Amino acid sequence: MDEQENLFSLTTQSGRNALNGFDPARLTQARFAMGLTKTKLAEHVGVSSAAIGQYESHIITPKPEQLLALARVLKVPVDYFALGRPIGRVDGTQAHFRSLRSTTARERSKALAYIEQVWELTFALEKKVKFPDVNLPRGNYDSPEQAAQVLRRFWNLGTKPVRHLTAVIESHGVVVNLVAKDNEAVTRVDAFSASQLERPVIISTSKSANSVLRHRFTLAHELGHLLLHNEAVSGDKQQEREADQFAAEFLTPRAQMINLLPRSVDFPRLYELSKSWGVSVDSLLFRMKEIGFVSHAAVQRGYKKLNKSRSSGSESEEPVSAYPGEMPSMLIKAATLADEQIGYTQVDLAKDLKWHPARLREILGVEDPRPTLRLIQGG
Repeated sequence: MDEQENLFSLTTQSGRNALNGFDPARLTQARFAMGLTKTKLAEHVGVSSAAIGQYESHIITPKPEQLLALARVLKVPVDYFALGRPIGRVDGTQAHFRSLRSTTARERSKALAYIEQVWELTFALEKKVKFPDVNLPRGNYDSPEQAAQVLRRFWNLGTKPVRHLTAVIESHGVVVNLVAKDNEAVTRVDAFSASQLERPVIISTSKSANSVLRHRFTLAHELGHLLLHNEAVSGDKQQEREADQFAAEFLTPRAQMINLLPRSVDFPRLYELSKSWGVSVDSLLFRMKEIGFVSHAAVQRGYKKLNKSRSSGSESEEPVSAYPGEMPSMLIKAATLADEQIGYTQVDLAKDLKWHPARLREILGVEDPRPTLRLIQGG
């Protein structure tokens, strides 16, 4: 029996562990991760949706053949369902979603499962590698702007532009992860974060990663949630507005912008500031209105001109991948260090997590090392 078959076998010790100690929370997590409803999963497995609900409520335990079917459909090793390892539990009141209104409950559930697994990966790696301590200020703030000013001082960032924002955040112990482009349902959520876990996690997606400037603002926005909002309120406009205010002050401090921003919409000057401060021209236009330099009508005209320039292709946005300091690296560096220093390979890590190796590569952001077979259809 090869290693691939072992993943879905009940004759191995790991398979017997799943039969003897079934963890219903793992079934729910795996179902969410695949974006399946109970009804849809039941159809694939050949049971009723009520049976899936009873498995997840621990009223009944799947029979051996059902457990195998669940593993195959959900693309997890059969011992993924075994009791005995920590699970990162995150519910809707503990996560902030950037694009809540435009996403479905299924997409948000898939995102929650993703953030749980990022935390579990971090937890497993921390047993082998010492991560930076979580270094976030604690306290109540009079305003989002004050929170941003406190964080700048706490991290000794001074008054200059924040270079390599992702690297700075990770150096202070916050996990940043970038979702793979092909994880379509999760990428529609745009970005999300959770502060209630032992180590805070910020997830960015390809939706924001298409532009390094948008990605930076998104990370700063999620930082605002971590500092300001202990409990997430789904769809709360005020929380989103406060996170935006935090991000604007953190990336472009008012005290500096008052002396740097033009008093009218001057695009050459705005593009110069955009490049030096690492924020979009859109953000700077809004900052000008916020500070009181220009009117709402002038900003709207500026937005229209920007959109016209982008639609004509005369202005292109640079992806995050073009900026190594903005690409998350803490998790993959930890995995590499564990392999190099103590011989703890990615295969060992996947086995400890009870994940399929492909899932580990996906969350670590590692490309599949296998060559791609391409078939060309004959004429």
